[in-house]
Amino acid sequence: MAKPRLEARIRPARQGDFAACARLCLASLRDLSHRNLVRFFRHALTTDPDGFHVAIVRGRIVCYAITILRGKTHFLAQFFGKPGMQSRGIGRQVLARAFDAPRPPLGTVRCVVASLDLRAQALYTKFGMHPRTIMYFVEGKPTKSADGGVELRQLGPAGISTKRARDLAARFDRRLREARRDADQRYFVTVAKGSRFYEARAGAKTVGYVVVRGNGAIGPGGVHDPSLSAGLMSAAIAKAHENGMKTVSAWVPGLNGGALMAAFGAGLKVEFLTAWMAAKDIVRLESYLPSGGVLF
Repeated sequence: MAKPRLEARIRPARQGDFAACARLCLASLRDLSHRNLVRFFRHALTTDPDGFHVAIVRGRIVCYAITILRGKTHFLAQFFGKPGMQSRGIGRQVLARAFDAPRPPLGTVRCVVASLDLRAQALYTKFGMHPRTIMYFVEGKPTKSADGGVELRQLGPAGISTKRARDLAARFDRRLREARRDADQRYFVTVAKGSRFYEARAGAKTVGYVVVRGNGAIGPGGVHDPSLSAGLMSAAIAKAHENGMKTVSAWVPGLNGGALMAAFGAGLKVEFLTAWMAAKDIVRLESYLPSGGVLF
């Protein structure tokens, strides 16, 4: 049922409007963030129920942790504590439960895209995860994109995850991430309207894949040869622009120099830095473009 049309009076803004506009802006951002987080929470609880734990004090949730287990890669997707409750032993208990409850197989490697919070990094180190490289979040309005010799061909309609696309992603995820992750690949293509899955080709060969989401975010994706990373990034930025995205963003490992330089060459800029921490080097970061900080 259509909502009734509202009549509004439009006038120029005044200085007295600033507070109301700020409240409106923050409310809209909170609403968007809430909807996106709820989608992720639902995905995590469906695929990894044993990795999602909360801590409750006096009837209120004060801390939670989410781990995602794919093959022998155990990724800490989210870990947050209520301000004022840190350094009181609760976080360590929640984190231990989130890592131990899924009963990961022998040889499983823990990893995380860590904030630069010193307390958090110290805790992650106690859980066996150590800094491996910097993660760059780049964003901007692309000014140009060089031809890097990689061509992208869309597999399936926008917003739909096909078996062909999942099978192709698995070919490369097994090398790059050491795990097949069909549930995550479905999530990447369906979570934002207009998201598309692409096969990456160089000449007559399939060399990788990439997801370009409907909100302009690039990833996950990867190639079998690090020398093609720049070409993959350039092609993905060009596709995002072709799909009508005015702003493009991506998470780029510091070890993926080709993708990083391609992003800078297209006019994207570093918005913030994080750290990749892991018990050992398991991901081929020189060839990989993560989906972000919550599913990698």
